Amino acid sequence: MKSNNFLQRLSLPMLISVIAFMIGCGDPIIEIEESNTYHWQKNMNETEFEKLQNNMTYIEVVKTVGGAGKKIKKNEYRWDDEILMTQGYIVKFKDDKLIDKEVIAVKGHSNR
Repeated sequence: MKSNNFLQRLSLPMLISVIAFMIGCGDPIIEIEESNTYHWQKNMNETEFEKLQNNMTYIEVVKTVGGAGKKIKKNEYRWDDEILMTQGYIVKFKDDKLIDKEVIAVKGHSNR
């Protein structure tokens, strides 16, 4: 009977410890995106694009931009422009280092 009571008293602190551990080991990209004031800030703008330099890691790019890109190919990510619906940004990596970046035109999907 005593061991059962001991396990009951131990279960709550163990549960709290596990939850604290899981929160502390969160996804850094989610933390970066949630730190933005507005949802659209996870997209890229021209100023952020100009700050990107060769040999930056993907996580450094995400920190600069404020959000994760959409993976379009292996080692290639796309960000939409924060303001312009007709512009996007492609960033290419090799061995987790930025090797190329480009501005692309985005075609609309009009139903007229």
